[in-house]
Amino acid sequence: MKPIVKPSNRKTAFTIVELLTVMSIIIILMGLLAPAMNRVRRYARLVSQKNQFHSIDVALEMFRAEFDDFPDSRAADASGAPYCGAMKLAEAMMGQDLLGFHPDSRFLVSGMDGATPPVALYPDPAPPSPFPPWYVDNLKTRKEHYLPLENANAYKLETIYPNITTATPNYNGDRYVLCDVYTRATNLKTGKRIGMPILYYKANTSNTTHDHTLTNLANNIYNSLDNNQMVGVGKPWDPGGAAHALFNNPQKFYDSTRNNKVRMSRPYRVDSYILISAGFDGEYGTPDDVFNFEED
Repeated sequence: MKPIVKPSNRKTAFTIVELLTVMSIIIILMGLLAPAMNRVRRYARLVSQKNQFHSIDVALEMFRAEFDDFPDSRAADASGAPYCGAMKLAEAMMGQDLLGFHPDSRFLVSGMDGATPPVALYPDPAPPSPFPPWYVDNLKTRKEHYLPLENANAYKLETIYPNITTATPNYNGDRYVLCDVYTRATNLKTGKRIGMPILYYKANTSNTTHDHTLTNLANNIYNSLDNNQMVGVGKPWDPGGAAHALFNNPQKFYDSTRNNKVRMSRPYRVDSYILISAGFDGEYGTPDDVFNFEED
């Protein structure tokens, strides 16, 4: 007996309308999920940046315990040469050559001790091995790294800024800075994505004001100009070298570091220091800047 229902020769497949419907749903879901994933990535970077600041906080407290004060952050050294807070922070944490901080340092960009005749605390170049006795003694005098070298994100200025020496004459591009966890810049020698320099401002506890309108900003607890030469070099990825929003705009600094819980104009961390990361966009003076204090 022959079967009543004849088998169909047609193959089962999706129609073009069904495929387009599924693709549309996938595209809509991707559009909904992408912003959420971006927010998650940004939050993860923010947490990582706060952790880096915590490590620096611990290292600076160790420095203060040994030297009774935090490192200086003024824009120039005692000789008047450009040597801003970001660069002095790197020297304090690991020395100008990353071999440890020398206790005789006067935070001179030259690396000298300021004596007469001057002595090089961070010889450049270092003598070849086997090291002469004077260099062995130099290394023995150094302090251990206050910040672990492998986690410091320390890079020379000349590997971040293509125009560091021409934009700021006498600025030593061979000096190190500590970079944040964001990867907005590019290492000019390796091509690796790296962060922007962490800005460092030390509080002057003998002052009481936090006012961007002062004729002499050094009379404030914090001097917004401590890292102005660094900020004025511009954005490394911008061929025109345009300066950051924070450059020559003291109000941005004083507004963003003002403690709004206090009625009068007072900064956060009035007795210590402030650290600033340029944040996700790599530009100082914009809303996504990250600080080493909890904002209101």
